[in-house]
Amino acid sequence: MPAQRLEEAGRVLSGIREVHSCAITTGPHNLVIDVWLRALGDVHAFEAHLSRQLPSLTIDDRSVVLSTVKHMGRLLAEDGRSVGVVPLRHPQSLRDSAVEQLAETRADNLRGN
Repeated sequence: MPAQRLEEAGRVLSGIREVHSCAITTGPHNLVIDVWLRALGDVHAFEAHLSRQLPSLTIDDRSVVLSTVKHMGRLLAEDGRSVGVVPLRHPQSLRDSAVEQLAETRADNLRGN
């Protein structure tokens, strides 16, 4: 996307319901768009719609994720509904757990277990 068109692209993309997020980056591929669609077959139609809305946009690459099992700490069913939570732990608590486990292993080894 030409740099002088990025502001326009932001306005257009903010009005498209399927666009979950977008980011301006540096380099030749300066716009990353995260889109949520219902079916794989919707990709081509969405890209065609996007090309009509933003004629100066060039789609250089795409990645397709067919199924998301977890999003923002929530487990998702096949239909996308939340069916559970995966608690997120602070990195310090992970380190503390690892240190405790290492200490227990050393103590077991000293006892001959």
